[in-house]
Amino acid sequence: MLCRCTGYRKILAAVCDAWRVDVPEAPLAPGAAVGARLRRLDGAPKVTGADRFGADEWPQGALLLKAIRSPHFHAAFHFGDLAGWKAARPGVAAVFTAADIPGRNRFGVIPAFADQPALAEGTARLRGEAVALVAFEPGVEPDLTGFPVIWQPLPHLLDPAEAEAEGAALVHPDRPGNHLTAGFVRRGDAVAALASSAHVATGSIETAFVEHAYIEPEAGSAWMEGEVLCIRVCTQAPVMDRDDTAAILGLPPGRVRILPTAVGGGFGSKLDVSLQPLLGLAVLLTGRPARMVYTRAESMTSTTKRHPARITAQIGCDADGHVTALNFDGLFDTGAYASWGPTVANRVPVHASGPYRTPAVLARARAIHTNGPSGGAFRGFGVPQAALAQETLYDQLAEAAGLDRLEFRLRNAFRDGDATATGQVLQGTGIHECLTALAPHWARALAEAEAANAKPGHIRRGWASPPAGMAAAIPRCPTPRPSGWG
Repeated sequence: MLCRCTGYRKILAAVCDAWRVDVPEAPLAPGAAVGARLRRLDGAPKVTGADRFGADEWPQGALLLKAIRSPHFHAAFHFGDLAGWKAARPGVAAVFTAADIPGRNRFGVIPAFADQPALAEGTARLRGEAVALVAFEPGVEPDLTGFPVIWQPLPHLLDPAEAEAEGAALVHPDRPGNHLTAGFVRRGDAVAALASSAHVATGSIETAFVEHAYIEPEAGSAWMEGEVLCIRVCTQAPVMDRDDTAAILGLPPGRVRILPTAVGGGFGSKLDVSLQPLLGLAVLLTGRPARMVYTRAESMTSTTKRHPARITAQIGCDADGHVTALNFDGLFDTGAYASWGPTVANRVPVHASGPYRTPAVLARARAIHTNGPSGGAFRGFGVPQAALAQETLYDQLAEAAGLDRLEFRLRNAFRDGDATATGQVLQGTGIHECLTALAPHWARALAEAEAANAKPGHIRRGWASPPAGMAAAIPRCPTPRPSGWG
């Protein structure tokens, strides 16, 4: 998996330097592994380029699959003469619709919330949703023009506030108010604590969809080995893929085998099923191997994104800069289908106070359906959105209390023995020591910026707040208030 969290520079440097490192081949003796270099199982294939990704291997004679996708956010649809369309195109081996699915046409990473069809049945709830599947003979240039699907565009909802308003149309008829689920944490009396706080910062923040933008789009192939359906795909969750695909195809899990390839980036989105049941359906019904690769457009329109959020929060502190309370409300756009929405809605309130002592907490989050892309897993499950609000308000509180931003965080950072808002007593936190170690670097940055800004000219140097505190001896530095806050 190519992870870009630190950028590509370190990845390239590691490849170039790999030959210089003497890595032990034999297993280390018990107790000798701490601090030792270990050979990664996939290290050599990635360095040599021998690693195989989803689109790298195709079974001989495999059919090429292409999906027919909705061009509308919300639409009813029906099919015309599918047999006639197929007959007029000699290279088309088969056409599949939801009517061909032999099992339960629903999948989802959390079984109790499973709601997404492999192929939509009469109604498409988001743009890019697959409604039919076409299998082309090997070597044929796939052509989907004139495919007989008749669309009836329906009113759509893209704003979660509008979607949860009274009288709004329902994305799913069995989810009143377009409400998927909600999370809630209460500790102490946050309202009273805020009322008695020396300083209170209030703000609202809105975040957008974020595309994972992994290097490799969804890709794979499938074939039969006796009675076992083998599906070779780039995935982060082979066991979940197996279970959902088996249910969709009406097979026992033992008859479905997921063979994970190297993953050209995932970041959470490849935890969800995508083309796995489509590959399986074609192989199961034709008896022939099949292959499929999403275009970049298909990948971006049909797969999950980071949840957009609208967050309003209040945080208070006493005159000495110790946090007293948090009142947090988050509205998360979970899109057309559930995916990881329940995890996000339930996880955000737990982490809304960040890695800081907060005696009183009232935190709520809810996931609301719209006709936008499904909100799924993406590095943090909603916590980064909450952190944007919490950390920005901390800057305001530090300014109000007359403290440096780092010092403010240091005064409130968790230490061993502290309890979280949900009552978990922490051990081995390390954050206080880690952030204290940043103090000299932060002091140097402040001094360099101050010296640069003292020079004539119109160019000025700024600095961003790191996530926690610094030594009390560092002089206070004013914190500009971000636009749109307070």
